[in-house]
Amino acid sequence: MHQVTAMKRIIRYILFATLTLSLALPASVNAQTRTQSTQMTAQQKQRAAEKAKRDKERQKQQEARQKQQQKAQAERAKQQQKAQADKEKAAAEREKQQQKATAEAAKQEEKKAAADEKKYAPRKQSDAIHYFNLSARAGYAAMFDNLGAYGKTYTEGAGYPLMDKSLTGGPGAGLQLSYELAYHAFRFETGIGFDWLNSRSDYAFSIERRLKTYPQTYTYMTDDLREVRNIGLVSIPVMAGAQFSRYYFMLGARVGYGIFGTFSQKGLYDVTVVDDDMLKPYGAGIIDAPKPESRKLTLRQPDVRLAAEFGLDLDEWLQAEPAKGRKQPKPGQRYPFGREYIHYKVALFADYGILNSNNMSGALPLVFADNGKMEPTGANSVLAIGEGSKLNNLFVGAKFTVQFEVPGKRPTVPPVRPTYLDVKIVDAATNQPISAKVAVTNLQKNKEAVPREVRNGTMRRTIAKGDWRVDVTADDYFAQTQSVTVDEPGHNQSLTIMMQHVPYFRLRITDSETGKPLPANAQIICKGATEAQQTMSTDSVSGSAKTILDGKCNYVLHVDLIGYDSYEADIASVADSMNVQMRPVKKGEVFVMKNLFFATNKTRILKASEESLNELYGFLSRNADIRVKIIGHTDNVGSDSANQKLSEGRANAVRDDLIDRGIDPSRLEAEGRGESQPIDTNDTEEGRQNNRRVEVEVL
Repeated sequence: MHQVTAMKRIIRYILFATLTLSLALPASVNAQTRTQSTQMTAQQKQRAAEKAKRDKERQKQQEARQKQQQKAQAERAKQQQKAQADKEKAAAEREKQQQKATAEAAKQEEKKAAADEKKYAPRKQSDAIHYFNLSARAGYAAMFDNLGAYGKTYTEGAGYPLMDKSLTGGPGAGLQLSYELAYHAFRFETGIGFDWLNSRSDYAFSIERRLKTYPQTYTYMTDDLREVRNIGLVSIPVMAGAQFSRYYFMLGARVGYGIFGTFSQKGLYDVTVVDDDMLKPYGAGIIDAPKPESRKLTLRQPDVRLAAEFGLDLDEWLQAEPAKGRKQPKPGQRYPFGREYIHYKVALFADYGILNSNNMSGALPLVFADNGKMEPTGANSVLAIGEGSKLNNLFVGAKFTVQFEVPGKRPTVPPVRPTYLDVKIVDAATNQPISAKVAVTNLQKNKEAVPREVRNGTMRRTIAKGDWRVDVTADDYFAQTQSVTVDEPGHNQSLTIMMQHVPYFRLRITDSETGKPLPANAQIICKGATEAQQTMSTDSVSGSAKTILDGKCNYVLHVDLIGYDSYEADIASVADSMNVQMRPVKKGEVFVMKNLFFATNKTRILKASEESLNELYGFLSRNADIRVKIIGHTDNVGSDSANQKLSEGRANAVRDDLIDRGIDPSRLEAEGRGESQPIDTNDTEEGRQNNRRVEVEVL
């Protein structure tokens, strides 16, 4: 009971405390709330004042920015106006300059047109044309002799031979420098020239020589005495004539002076003797014609020769071939050849001496001493026989002349306006000019032109009227050919040739560790095929090669190189560029020497193995720190001992070959394993061929 009462009392205390607290808390809370409200109102007022201040400041700054923007905008407008004015002024200046340049170009064009009109207009004929000529002459020369009185006997130093003679003649040559005057059809020429004449004459005669000291008569007989004469003449030609159409003639004389004359004799004399104390004459022997004491001919001066020539003006044929449809120049009219004032002529000529050129007399061909001996002591020219022996010269042949015309007005066909062919070679993809070789062929001549190097992608050359072909070649581009036809001269032609790139497949093979280029043979195989369609060989300098693929199949690149792992990959496109890095084999790895061939059941290496041996030699040369073991294997045909011996011999043959190439023997080992380690079946020929192999192990 007491416990219940106590419990009730506790409950009442709790309720009373709760009621008290509930009445006290609202007042406290309200007071606190009122305090907080007062504080919040002051803060709000302060914040509002600060906000108003900030708003005023922002407004002030905004107004300042607006004023600044307006000022900047006005400045920009002013600058734009100035720029526009400058632009308009510059445009006006450019327009003025362009108009000035256009006017200057038009003026230059008019000036050029006037010059062309003057250049290509027919030229007036002048009254006289002056030439300086350089001529060369060559032909046949002859010296006609008319010997003086002669008799049969020779007594006490006097007497004359009885003879027969024949003229053979010889070559002649000459040079001439002359001045020529042309007045309409009339021609006059004079100058100075040199002629060399050579002539041979044959004589048959006998000389009787009777001695007064002893009753004997010597007879000297010959039928083969040859005398060759050479004469050099300097002369002044005085010629006059005319030219009609392309033909001309000249007549006149050459007055000259003989500057030298020589002779030589060759032959045999048959000597017979008649003695008054003997009934019959007897032969005394055969002697050679003696050498003359003096070989000079004495010439009579001056020398006068009548001269004539008939010739042809060559300008019409020596000019470039006229274009198709163009008329030939009329006869007598000239187109310039080479330089405008150089011309060419050819002629036939004949000179004959009308005065006696011989001044030798009073002697016999043979000279004797007064000692009674049979042999003559010397010889004279046959021209020395008797009194009044004469010599007349003849020179006939061909003459070629180069004429140098003194510049001036002259009758001529005006030059034809040139036709220019402008060729531009560009890359079809970039439209940029490229270097190339260009051959421009005249189809009328049917002769291929020599290609000309064009480095800047443009060229200009003159072409004549007719049909032409332009062939263009350039590295890494397909060749192009275009045709050009010129119907009228003076109208230029322009060609732009677009060159298409050749889609080269490019390959570079290097060592994956050293990065050095490797010489190797790479095979390009169509997928699914067993044989290579192409083989590319890279060099040792760059390790690169390129080829053209036709794109008829999907290609696979396969590279086998001794000392390296095999490489195989698909070729993405015919214009792909592949950089293949070959991984060298490591220590303990073994690879098979492919394409190594031996004579059947022999250790002799066949020549077809050279490529494989070169590859192994190159691998060892590039890797000087590597040692290898060469291992020979055979199939199971034959006895074990024979196969073991054969495998050892083949391995040693490869080792010896490498030593001969310069590899240190200490880096090479050789071993034969016979038929003990096959890699394929020995039941088929293909399997046995695979088992017959040489392996290389890196040590």
